[in-house]
Amino acid sequence: MISRKFRLNEKDVITADTTEAPAGNTAPGKYFGVPLPIWVIVFLAGGLAAGVLFPANRVANAIYTAGTYFPKAVVSFATLIVFAILSGATAKLVLLHRQKAGRVFGLIVLAYVVLAFAFLVYVTMWIPILTGLPLTAPGAAVPGPSQWLQQVGQSLATLFSDQPLIHVLISAVVIGYVAAVIPGLRGVAHGLIVRGQKTLWLFRKLLWYYPVMIGALAIGIPLKFGLKGMTAYGQTTLWVGLATVSWSVILAAIVKLTTKRSLTQIASYYASVWPTGFGTGGSYETLALNVVSAESDLGLSRDVAEVSIVLGTVMNKSCAGMSVMLVTISVARLLNFPISLVEILTLIPPVLILSLESPGIPGGAAFFMSPIVAVLLHVRDINVFVATFLAMYSGLIPMFATAGNTTNDGLVGALLNDRFVASFNLTQPDPPDRPHASALPIRQDAPPILHKVAGWVLTGLGTWMLVSPQAVMGLDQLKWMHNYAFRGEAVLGGVNLSASLNFTSSSPTCTSNRRKFP
Repeated sequence: MISRKFRLNEKDVITADTTEAPAGNTAPGKYFGVPLPIWVIVFLAGGLAAGVLFPANRVANAIYTAGTYFPKAVVSFATLIVFAILSGATAKLVLLHRQKAGRVFGLIVLAYVVLAFAFLVYVTMWIPILTGLPLTAPGAAVPGPSQWLQQVGQSLATLFSDQPLIHVLISAVVIGYVAAVIPGLRGVAHGLIVRGQKTLWLFRKLLWYYPVMIGALAIGIPLKFGLKGMTAYGQTTLWVGLATVSWSVILAAIVKLTTKRSLTQIASYYASVWPTGFGTGGSYETLALNVVSAESDLGLSRDVAEVSIVLGTVMNKSCAGMSVMLVTISVARLLNFPISLVEILTLIPPVLILSLESPGIPGGAAFFMSPIVAVLLHVRDINVFVATFLAMYSGLIPMFATAGNTTNDGLVGALLNDRFVASFNLTQPDPPDRPHASALPIRQDAPPILHKVAGWVLTGLGTWMLVSPQAVMGLDQLKWMHNYAFRGEAVLGGVNLSASLNFTSSSPTCTSNRRKFP
């Protein structure tokens, strides 16, 4: 992930070796001479065929079950993974481009919010064409302004109070930034960068398993739905496919016309990321490959690729929001309660908010959005609505949504890289700070044994606190950890994990007798 090696020089100024690794070292690999995307497509087709041909076969069921363990493990540790990658990417960006980092982050976040709104407006334009939904329906209840605002307020409260991934997103950026700008915490910043590097290194080593996992998960699609009762599901899937793919084509055309990206680069990026996102149905499972492909195939700068893709993985659920709107129509018709375009329009703001907090796991948007959608639509039996919604929002639908979300992350990064970030001259580091009173010559001293013990204790505690709030959504074997979770625990976990670096890293010590750095 990071080939630039940060170090503390004699003036306590962070410098970087800007020698980049050859592109071939970071490109998705070939296995038996066949590129990874081809393996993904082959295993995906094989899994679907196995599920159709052998629906009652115990071996096929066992393979599907085995395939769920890796993505569930990724979900269980998603907060830890995102914190490691994003805090390191933030620290690196700020160390090299301190004066410009705030504007870059602001642009990236703004881009994903605008993208989510554009997606919802776009799908609303498609709804009358695809579904034949009328503008109004007799008997359909429309929430009043006060009730609508109350639901939006509750969504915002949930966003910032109950979602550990959002806590991690915010705390990783803040901790990475603070560690990079405070001279006494430069060792922590270096440690955050190294941890992020090791995290993505581990995922790169596991890329060979991606096609195998995708093939195993694909078996479950026909196993879950069968051939009976697939009409409504198939129709909704067609709607989602047409809407997400057409929007991706439009966004790709915009990127081609407004950036320096070539058709070859865009096509190569899609060939790597789209089938992987489609096969996994979860943004987190596609994260590592997405970062690698955005840099090697799409040609983004490493700084923009790392930060834009990681932020997009957490925040950009635009295609998921689009899919939720379409699934809502199908579920309403299945449950025989009236719905019209008026009700769909009232759902745009809350779905926009909820799309920023929904986890990037298969079907995650359904768990977080469907209860609020049911309340806004005045559904009598919310439990039945949610259960039906979860059944519909599965299989191919989250796969289309994830494929769109993940590839759009790279396209947004391309727009920022060429149209905005380039104007900040982000490819060149900021000039070093002028030496000041605290910038005295230093040397590296190994931490004492007690410091190491304290550091490892904080590492274990921080890891627990990051994983515990998220564990309920992943592996069944780890869900018990959530029984001991408390609100805001993920933020404290990030602080503890970062503080451990003060004890386990080599400590910079001033050569003067007047001062020692912490």
